[in-house]
Amino acid sequence: MNKKTAILEQATKAILDKTGMQITYKPHGKASDSGYDIVFQNRDMLFLVECKTYVQAYQVDEIAKKATPVHPIMVIAEHIAAPAREQLRKKGIAYLEANGNAFINNKQTTIFLDGNKPIKGTKPVANRAFTKTGLKAVFHLLNDPAAITRTYRQLAEETKVALGNVKYIMDGLEEAGFILPLDKRNVALKNKKALLERWIAGYRETLKQDLYKKTFRIAKKEKRDHWRDIDVKELNMQWGGEAAGELMTNYLKANELTLYTPGFTAKQGSTIGLIPDKDGDVQLYEKFWHEPGELQPTAPPLLVYADLLITDDPRCIETAKLIYNTHLKVHIEAD
Repeated sequence: MNKKTAILEQATKAILDKTGMQITYKPHGKASDSGYDIVFQNRDMLFLVECKTYVQAYQVDEIAKKATPVHPIMVIAEHIAAPAREQLRKKGIAYLEANGNAFINNKQTTIFLDGNKPIKGTKPVANRAFTKTGLKAVFHLLNDPAAITRTYRQLAEETKVALGNVKYIMDGLEEAGFILPLDKRNVALKNKKALLERWIAGYRETLKQDLYKKTFRIAKKEKRDHWRDIDVKELNMQWGGEAAGELMTNYLKANELTLYTPGFTAKQGSTIGLIPDKDGDVQLYEKFWHEPGELQPTAPPLLVYADLLITDDPRCIETAKLIYNTHLKVHIEAD
């Protein structure tokens, strides 16, 4: 049983258990096709199925592009974030979630089930490329795809990842289909856009929470109002999230400020005027990357892009798209 069929089986069983409504399905055409005939109350509907483990709001626009008037899309997933479900419904895109949440609205039928708690899925064997350590190394490769050609020892030095772990990470990338052998000695990254999506999912679920240090507020209102004037480079800090989005695009007005630093010091706190406050609007995170050359006032565009996307805030997502198109698209989509 492939993953699509497994999630369909789980979702339709959950719907039957919770409502008594029976939904049946079968592949449409060849087994390799993504089309499925979905039958509900004797009404036969054909959908192209987009199978995901986890769906977030930022992915909905990309999913919507795959639909056609003849072949509408159905998203099936183990978990769909609430903002993503809302956006899918607004766009009229059908979905089935493994916990029994469902939405279909077309000429044949209307189904809307919501409010079921996410299932506790079976945890797969971890791919070392997407552990906390692996995600740090993959971030380096996405920022500098040419680094894939360097020796394991060089990669270990550049990423500050233990040499023994580098091989496991590279093996994980190869296993997941993100490494293209060029000859006996040389390889290249492939499917970088898919790798970026997987990295963002891992960053959101695994790495970011581990990087979180503390929440503050800036004591003086005048300084908070003029946060852009703070010389964070001199303090060995960099803006991330909404603050970096504002600085990089002038499109977004930051409501929250994010700072990255290798280690927080009393000097940093006193210079900025930071006071610990769990309800504050300044988030401090550990800097995990290592960049050559002069320190920039903002984190790498790839990290700013990810931080903005995972907010599920429409204004942040729009800013993230601007950053992607300006700073990332050329080398991420150059497979």
